[in-house]
Amino acid sequence: MRVQESTATGWTAWVLFGGLLLVLLGTVHLCVGLLALWRPEVLAGTRSDLLLGISMTGLAWVHVVLGAAAVVTGVGLVRGLVWARILAVVLAACAALVNFAFAAAHPAWSIIALPLAGAVIFSVTAHGGEVADAYGP
Repeated sequence: MRVQESTATGWTAWVLFGGLLLVLLGTVHLCVGLLALWRPEVLAGTRSDLLLGISMTGLAWVHVVLGAAAVVTGVGLVRGLVWARILAVVLAACAALVNFAFAAAHPAWSIIALPLAGAVIFSVTAHGGEVADAYGP
């Protein structure tokens, strides 16, 4: 049996970091969405209902759908799947856009989230194929 040398670079870690971030973020969105569906009085009066002109039920379903998509995409990204790389770039770009739009409401988080989204987008687009290659045949 012969050992094969991997051509993966250090950017592979950023791709995996992006996948883990998507799984964690998706889990949080799922929990918040389910909480808003089952016990909306817990979240009533928070910033979310002041920023968006949408009902709490509508916002809850958005959280549930996006959370489920983020979890599935994060797992696919860690596995190095092509469709997950495409969807991860779309989700990270949407997250960057939303964080930029709500920078006045959440300035500290926006300052942190924008460069992270940019790093994930760069690493997935430039080095996403290395994750699949790192697993080997």
